[in-house]
Amino acid sequence: MNQTFYISSHFLYDTFNETTLDKIKILLVEDELVIAEDLKDILEELGYEVCGIAISAREALALIEEQSPDLALLDIQIKGGKDGIELAAEINEHYHLPFIMLTSYSDMQTLNRAKAVHPYGYLVKPFNEKDILASIEMALANFAKDQVKKSNEDKSEDFVLNDSMFIRTNGMLVKLKLNEIIYFEADANYSQVYTKDKKFVIRTILKELEGKLESNRFARVHKSFLINLEEIESIQSDSVHIAGREIPISRNQYSWLLNQIKLL
Repeated sequence: MNQTFYISSHFLYDTFNETTLDKIKILLVEDELVIAEDLKDILEELGYEVCGIAISAREALALIEEQSPDLALLDIQIKGGKDGIELAAEINEHYHLPFIMLTSYSDMQTLNRAKAVHPYGYLVKPFNEKDILASIEMALANFAKDQVKKSNEDKSEDFVLNDSMFIRTNGMLVKLKLNEIIYFEADANYSQVYTKDKKFVIRTILKELEGKLESNRFARVHKSFLINLEEIESIQSDSVHIAGREIPISRNQYSWLLNQIKLL
């Protein structure tokens, strides 16, 4: 695949705050390594930090877990079982991460598939430095605006106290003791809360819950599960047993979990 980039002068630094840009971490998902390296050079010239290059959805998800990027650039045509649009759908389900789609195709079928996952930008190759900069800045600005809006909408929703949390169910806020919660499971833009005899559905993703709950009590052992460490019955290299259910563990969480259990 041929790709042409046009590197302009450094006029950008007069317009944008270099200190701010340096803090922005970008993940590249592109299986054409020549293109990926060109993009990396451009982004670094613009002052961004490239925190990783992935050639497949599997690699991308691993890098998201490890690096916590602020933005992802996703090529639609990538190697592996999932293309960039399917990867985007998984990112929407499990992470607060804006993304821009990159593609050589501008046909309506591709556009409609891309629109369905709500990207914050869409770049058709070949694109130049100014296109990239404008798309990134717009994506980050719109994402920030969406987060403020969501935060305002959710002010009266679930909130966490020292030993309990309030969840909205049947039109009212119900107090739930944290020690009664066995685990949380991701469910698209919601989370399912499991106690020993009840299940609740709350309008919060696991990443938000993880930030609110004490890490020495609740741990994100897998992208889809946040568990109460005190409720673990047994541990294997790829799963834990909790409340009679086998829950998978991410590979990089197994050693951490063993060390954490020793501290309890």
